[in-house]
Amino acid sequence: MSSLRLRLSLWFGLSFLAVTTLFVAVAYRHLDHELRTEQWQRVHPDHPDWVLHGSFSDAEVREIVGELMLSTLAVSGFVVVIALGVGYQLARHSTRPVSLLNTALRQIGPNNLGQRLTVAEVDPEVRAIAEQINALLARLEHSFRDLTEFSAKVAHELRTPLALMRLQVEQAAGKIEPGLSEALQDELARLSDYVDQSLLIAQAELGRLVLHVERLDLGALVTEMSDVYQMLAASEERRIELRCAPGCWVRADPKFLRQMLHNLLTNALKHGQGTIVVRVGVGPSEVRCSIVNPMRDTQSGNPPGIGLGLRIVTALATQHPGIRFERGTGPGEF
Repeated sequence: MSSLRLRLSLWFGLSFLAVTTLFVAVAYRHLDHELRTEQWQRVHPDHPDWVLHGSFSDAEVREIVGELMLSTLAVSGFVVVIALGVGYQLARHSTRPVSLLNTALRQIGPNNLGQRLTVAEVDPEVRAIAEQINALLARLEHSFRDLTEFSAKVAHELRTPLALMRLQVEQAAGKIEPGLSEALQDELARLSDYVDQSLLIAQAELGRLVLHVERLDLGALVTEMSDVYQMLAASEERRIELRCAPGCWVRADPKFLRQMLHNLLTNALKHGQGTIVVRVGVGPSEVRCSIVNPMRDTQSGNPPGIGLGLRIVTALATQHPGIRFERGTGPGEF
């Protein structure tokens, strides 16, 4: 947007400079012609019957025209600077509706697709752009909601048959080769877990989760949950370093807050390497929790997952007005 303003300002200033240059050139040619070719005559004051005829010399013509050019250039340079400033202000005012549209668009995400762009009295062209963007947002909102609804229905419908299949495999464990039975149960458990996670994501994104918000000490909760993960990290010759300040109180649903921490710590163990540093502290205006460790090389470590873990964290964070999830260079931070 700034480059557009600059281009409009330069166009305005250069246009004024071109018009001024053309005017000065025409005035110069006309004055030079008049001074060189036209003669003057005047009556002597003491002798009315005397008539004097004459013309300007080349030196006089150059001096007169030169003074005219210098004075014109001095004034023109000052006026061009003013024209550039006026042009920039006009360009800024003209592009302000577009800047407002960009600002409003940056605030629209998957969780607020129902928001629409509003414009004041602007040019018909800008209003038409806003109307087309609003129509596009309406189509995206409808498609996104349909897709989320479909995902929720599919996940819900798959839970029952998967549970029945797990029961049948467990009951037929004595009739199936032990290795195969164990492999089938593991795969069915994994599929059931995927279905449960997908259903949770769909419900969160549709805003259908029922929250039981309580006042919790985030540092104490992280310390409590870290015991199990310390053992898992030790089995991989890694460790978890806790830096939890006391009195880091937050308002959240304990169940879903544990789910978020579980997913972040699991991601750190699965896709990271080295020491996992967990920090919980009180900032100027918020309680901050970060889980950071170097990322593992995907070519030598575990293959990348399908991203359900971080998507669940994002979806759950959006349901808590006081929680914001940020994914940086590490596994997670909120």
